Amino acid sequence: MFSGLEGSLEKYIEGLIKDRTSGQVQPADIAKKLVREMRDQKRVSINNIYVPNEYTVFLHHTDWENIAAFSDSLAAELQEYITHKAGEKKYSLPGCPLIKFVSDDNIVVGNVVVESLFSEVPAGEGKSADPGLPFEHTQRFTMLKDKLSTGGSPLILAKIRVESGPLREKIFNLNKDSIVIGRREGCDIVLDDDSISRRHARLDLSRGVYLIHDLDSTNGTKVNGERITTRTLKSGDVLTFGATVCTFKVE
Repeated sequence: MFSGLEGSLEKYIEGLIKDRTSGQVQPADIAKKLVREMRDQKRVSINNIYVPNEYTVFLHHTDWENIAAFSDSLAAELQEYITHKAGEKKYSLPGCPLIKFVSDDNIVVGNVVVESLFSEVPAGEGKSADPGLPFEHTQRFTMLKDKLSTGGSPLILAKIRVESGPLREKIFNLNKDSIVIGRREGCDIVLDDDSISRRHARLDLSRGVYLIHDLDSTNGTKVNGERITTRTLKSGDVLTFGATVCTFKVE
């Protein structure tokens, strides 16, 4: 009850402050939303209280443009802030904190939407990862509409078709809300291509759309020829993983 009251008061106070300013999102607004998301998504175990360590911050493109020039520095600062807050509250992070920004015109100007997940990522994962380390295990908490099913099976919302590479013309159905793409056995989509990293990229179903995240791959991930870190996908987008080219299609 007190947690709910505290959250209501926070929203009311933030609304008053924003009404008296230009309405632009400030870094402090993002920090508040991150802490609130961390608190709201905590999971209590026998000995620890776990909180998410990966956060995706959705902003309208005008708000994104205001922070784009220093987004890397801001992300690093916010990651340090999350770590500090978790320690202050005696929360446990399952892995190193990660903050990602996504431009989304479905978000109202001046608003911040934060989504989180629990992700156990071994230290050094990426270009210098030890081949013997286990791959990422994630537990994602999403809205019910992202988990609609038919006959007990996950609804296939989209597909990836391989256009060039060793698996040309192969089609992969995207029937999970988190899909890891890579060369290593154990990935949800395995692409047998030496130019692809063991764990190359991840697709996440979020608020009815797919997001693609590069997992610090050696040769990078491209969307329509542009190298990306995180990007919202639309039907017809061309995805490039190393030397393998695919097309993303929504049914």
